[in-house]
Amino acid sequence: MKRIITSVLLMPLLFLLPTNLLAQDELVAKNYMWDVSLNMGSGLLWGDAATSASPFSRWFSKESNFTYGLTLKRKLSNVFRLQVAFQKGMLSGERTKWSGDQYHAVINSVTDYYDYHLGLDVDFTSLFGFKEDRFMSVYAFGGIGMINYKASSFADAVLFSNVNSSTMIIPWGGGLRFRFDERWSAYIESNFRNTFVDDIDAYVGLGTDVNDIYSITGIGVTYRFGQKKVKKPKVEIAPVEPVDTTLAQVSIPTNIVYNSTIPAEVEPNSEYQVNTIIQKGDIEGEGQYSLVIPNDFYVSDVSVNTGKVSQDSTHLIVNWDNISGEQLAISYKLSSGGLEEDSYIFNSSFSYNENGESKMKTFSDRVNLKPSIIANNDVTNQTTEANNSKNNATQEENNAEVIAITPKPITPALEYRVQVAAVFGGTTSKRLLKKQLGLQEDVQEDPYKNSYRYTIGNYKTYAEAAQNKALSKVRGAYVVVFKDGKYIGGLEKTNTDIMDKNGTFETGDTYKVQIAASKGRTYSIAKLAYKYGLQQNEIMEDEISGWYQYTVGKFRTADEAKELLKEIQLKVPKAYIVKFVDKKRTK
Repeated sequence: MKRIITSVLLMPLLFLLPTNLLAQDELVAKNYMWDVSLNMGSGLLWGDAATSASPFSRWFSKESNFTYGLTLKRKLSNVFRLQVAFQKGMLSGERTKWSGDQYHAVINSVTDYYDYHLGLDVDFTSLFGFKEDRFMSVYAFGGIGMINYKASSFADAVLFSNVNSSTMIIPWGGGLRFRFDERWSAYIESNFRNTFVDDIDAYVGLGTDVNDIYSITGIGVTYRFGQKKVKKPKVEIAPVEPVDTTLAQVSIPTNIVYNSTIPAEVEPNSEYQVNTIIQKGDIEGEGQYSLVIPNDFYVSDVSVNTGKVSQDSTHLIVNWDNISGEQLAISYKLSSGGLEEDSYIFNSSFSYNENGESKMKTFSDRVNLKPSIIANNDVTNQTTEANNSKNNATQEENNAEVIAITPKPITPALEYRVQVAAVFGGTTSKRLLKKQLGLQEDVQEDPYKNSYRYTIGNYKTYAEAAQNKALSKVRGAYVVVFKDGKYIGGLEKTNTDIMDKNGTFETGDTYKVQIAASKGRTYSIAKLAYKYGLQQNEIMEDEISGWYQYTVGKFRTADEAKELLKEIQLKVPKAYIVKFVDKKRTK
């Protein structure tokens, strides 16, 4: 009885779910090919160990049990749907009266089951005319399936029989379906499962050969999905004589074709020329191309055949007042920094107007980090051989290796090195790596996240590390930084350690020269200093409204700052003077 009360309380939720969540959806007719349904309700057993009372009275008795299921349907037409269904529940019965007997034991049965079937759903209402927005429809279904069941029967509360078996079933039934919107609907259904055995209740009555039946009555909720793609109409041109001076015009959506030479694999600290072509057909009017620039990448030297270019550190945008020609061309130089991810996604879009309607096409290009030199078979084989030979090494080799080890110097707070390789999910031999790459310096190994980083050198500044010959000799090598002896992901993470922390006067006006700015992400101060010939601690970083701004100098008047500006503009033509008042930057 508790199961029935629970199901009755939960039933309204199935109807309220689609109406509350999706009541604002537009009722637009769409051709969805699939739907999935969840149902729950009451299951009754019709067998030897069950009463013969009416179904209505049995629904509210202890013979009624909770059942639930899932149904997936595929639309064949507006009338027919193919369905696959799964049902789980329990059946029970109690028989106390027996005809013709003065005395008979009270028989009880309990059956746990699950069944599944393949069937055909028929919408009878659509036989008399299909309407997509019809609120209520009548349907029926039939099919064939299997039931797996475990049953026990009891005679006067003493175990009588146990059955654990399976058999075929013939499910059939029907119900009413109520449409809420284009995707959601609910239904009330009653169905029967005819079986091919007489022991679903673990009790076979004498003098009868009627197989057991069980029924399910309940409600469910359905969600439609999988909209069928509409094929483009074929336009046939034939010499016909027009019967009217007004000719019908057929509008076919333009096929936008996107091609880009964004590289599939990149290396750290490298440059690539990218050419993007958008075949737009005869579309005219305003248009926009937008590219989202991932972290660790930079775009420069942008060129377009027409249009206006605007960009910052995270976006490249090209706007056209009136796009002309059959294609649009955008080219630019793509630069990579110290790449920390295994792959990056370049998302872009093209917005345009067609027949008075605004449309957008989106594109996606994946760029992977090119495997380091140690990923090739030769080095991998050598690494395996080195690992296998460790146990067989002679004592002389071990002694020689011990003699070669020198005490590691005390690392400063910040230490710059050149990374020559990275291994994910394991390690490699430092000696073999040194030999393979032709390095003169010893290779150092340090863990970082799920990898090991192999570096050479030991420098106090980025400028010193940037002179290491390995940067030009080893493909993909780049400068990395260690803080207190630990590998740091990016050079920009040390900005707060090396920046000018006293770059403005405590009170009053301060004039400085701005050399760079980046929206949404930081530049490396160490790289900026090396690029423009400055000292690392001469550059100050400020974050204002999502912009990271980099300045040098410290003057009380603008005239004093102009002298430094002239010097800086020889290297940074777009540098300009900015003003701080009481350490706060003014517009």
